[in-house]
Amino acid sequence: MTITSTSNPDNNLTLRFINSGAQPPEYNMALDEALAISLAQKRNFCYLRFYRWYPASLSFGYNQRIERLIDFEEAARHKLGIVRRMSGGKMVFHADEHTFSLGMTAEFIKAATGSNATFLDMFKFAIEPLVEALLEQGVPARFAAAREMESGRRNHLHCYAAAAGHSIFAGQHKLIGAAGVFRGDCLIIHGSIPISVVAPPTKVFLPDHTGSVNIEMAALSDFLPPGDIASIPDYAAKVYSRHCKCLLINDLPDENELSLATKLAREKYSQPDWPQKSAITGASG
Repeated sequence: MTITSTSNPDNNLTLRFINSGAQPPEYNMALDEALAISLAQKRNFCYLRFYRWYPASLSFGYNQRIERLIDFEEAARHKLGIVRRMSGGKMVFHADEHTFSLGMTAEFIKAATGSNATFLDMFKFAIEPLVEALLEQGVPARFAAAREMESGRRNHLHCYAAAAGHSIFAGQHKLIGAAGVFRGDCLIIHGSIPISVVAPPTKVFLPDHTGSVNIEMAALSDFLPPGDIASIPDYAAKVYSRHCKCLLINDLPDENELSLATKLAREKYSQPDWPQKSAITGASG
């Protein structure tokens, strides 16, 4: 592992920054779960992972009924990946974007936010450094206003059609769609930051949902040149290290995490209808 920051942390935690590049959808979700399991067992680090998707993919929230939303044959014809996340929320189309996953133990978050913090308090604490990083890079990022959380409730398909208290806007439109879940007393967050707005093919969706696809969204290209967009993951990692007072380490998954990810990709996430056996506590927006 290569240490990229030697600032003196106020705790003994490290921040593992993992930049994975483009991966298949089932492997992306499997590696995120493998990292979450490792975090729950070891509890001595936080992690921030950035990645892309190949091919372009639709990811669905844990509780969405995928078979009622899309035509699998059309999705295959368009060579789109289909995957179900372990986090909640609604559908996201992953094409030209930075995707991130984030994991922190509950005890780490509560030490900073207080033992009586709500789920929203903890979620906002976890995602606030990303807002800070975007602001410092020149993106007018902000948490959603109350009026924005009142709109878009009729669309039950698309993540970007609604807002919650932890949703991130830039200008007049939603920039970051994110969903969180507690696993092993750790908060795990998935988030999507579009570089440009790309709409999925409408024919992929069943007739009742084709009108729910074309959503007004913000994108990084609205505010930043390509070079600055490319630097977002590294810059965000530095801000997370500063904000959380953790030692930043440029890292890779270890052998156990890679082995578990390979197994989960093959046996679980390659099936969009993988069994939903565990109780889920989470939020999305």
